[in-house]
Amino acid sequence: MESFTSIAQKYLQDLQLLASSIALVAIFCGLILFIMWRKTGIPRQLVGREQAIKVPWDWLEVFLAVLLLIFVYEALVHTVPWARQMLPNEAYAGFQLTAVESVTNIAFDGGLSGGLITMAGALYARPQELVRQTEEARAQLLNMVIFLPIVLLLLLNALPRLCGARLYQLGLHLNRWKENFTLGTLVWIVITPLCNILLMIFLLSFWETLWGRKAEHPLTMMMQTDTRVTTWILVGLVACVVAPLREEILMRGIIQPYLVRNPLISDIILVFSIVYAFTILMTPGTGPDRGMGMGPLFFIATVAPGYYLFEKWTAPWIKEAGAARGIFVTSLIFASLHFQAWPTPIPLFILSLVLGLLAYRTRSLVGPITAHMLFNLTTMVSGLLKM
Repeated sequence: MESFTSIAQKYLQDLQLLASSIALVAIFCGLILFIMWRKTGIPRQLVGREQAIKVPWDWLEVFLAVLLLIFVYEALVHTVPWARQMLPNEAYAGFQLTAVESVTNIAFDGGLSGGLITMAGALYARPQELVRQTEEARAQLLNMVIFLPIVLLLLLNALPRLCGARLYQLGLHLNRWKENFTLGTLVWIVITPLCNILLMIFLLSFWETLWGRKAEHPLTMMMQTDTRVTTWILVGLVACVVAPLREEILMRGIIQPYLVRNPLISDIILVFSIVYAFTILMTPGTGPDRGMGMGPLFFIATVAPGYYLFEKWTAPWIKEAGAARGIFVTSLIFASLHFQAWPTPIPLFILSLVLGLLAYRTRSLVGPITAHMLFNLTTMVSGLLKM
C-alpha cells in the first residue's frame, strides 16, 4: 500500500495541476469578458427578473428528443461506413481479443466508450488491433462532430411542427446573452474546483472496496493513446462543443422544463430509480469485483434525503412549486448518463444541479452551455499539462 506521504504528494500535485488549468482558462475567459464589457463595465445585476415561460411539449416530444439525441445520434456515429476502418486480413491472423471487451460495451457515449476502453485489452493482445481500434475511435469522434448539427436541425424543426415550440422556450435565444455568458463563467470558476476536489476524494483507494477501480473516461484514454494533433483537436471539439451542446439542449432545454412543469413525473422517476437500485443491490454478483461495482447503485439509492433537502434549500430562489424536484431528477438522469466513467457522476451530479438552477433562473442555455464548455475545457487542459 502507498504511504500517507506519497498519497499526499500525489494529491498536492493534482491540486497544483488543477489550479494551473483553471488559471489558464481563466486568463482566456478574462480576455473575452474584458472585450465584451470594456465600454460599459460588468453590471451588478446579472440575473434578470424571473419569467414564466410556457412549455408546450409533452412526454411524446421528450421521447422524440431522447430518441434523436441519444439513440439515432449514436447509431449514426457508429454505423456509417467510414466508422469501420479495417486493417488487411493478415494483420488479424491468430488474433483473439482479451476478456476486457466483454465488460466494456456500455450504452450512451455509447459504443465509443466500449471501443476506447477495449483498446486497453488490445495492448495485451496485438498492436495491429490497437491501431484499428484507434483509427475507428478517431472516425467516431469525427462522426460526432459531423452528425450533431444534422440531428439538432431535425429536432428543432420537428418540435415546432409537433407542439408549436419556439427556440426561446428551449432557452436558445440571445436575450441578455452577455449577462448569461458572464454568469456561466462565474459559475464555472466557482464549481470547477469544488467538483474536482470532490472527485479526488472519491478516487482515494479507500473507496475501491465499495466500487472497484476507477474507470477512465473514454476521451481521456483517447488522448493518452493517440497523441496526434488532429486527434486532440477532435477530442477538444467533442468535449468542449459537441457534448455541452448536445447534453444541455436535451437536459436543460427539453427534459428539465418538462419535469419542472410535471413534478409528479419527477417523483415517479426517483422512486423507480431507488427501487431499481435496491433490487440490483440485493442481486448476487454486484460486488466491487464486477467493474465499477456497487458505487452507482449506492449513489442512486441514497439520493432520497437530498431530494427533500434540495427543494427546501432552494426555496428562496425557486418560487415555483415542484420546480426544484424537476431540477434534481434531471441532474440524476444527467449523472446516470456518465456512469461509464465512475466515480465522475458524483461531482457531475453537483455540477448539473448548479447548471439546472442557472438555466431555470435565466431561462437561457447560454450560461449552462458556457459553464459546461469551460468545465470540460479545464479537464482537457489538465490532461494536456499532465502529459
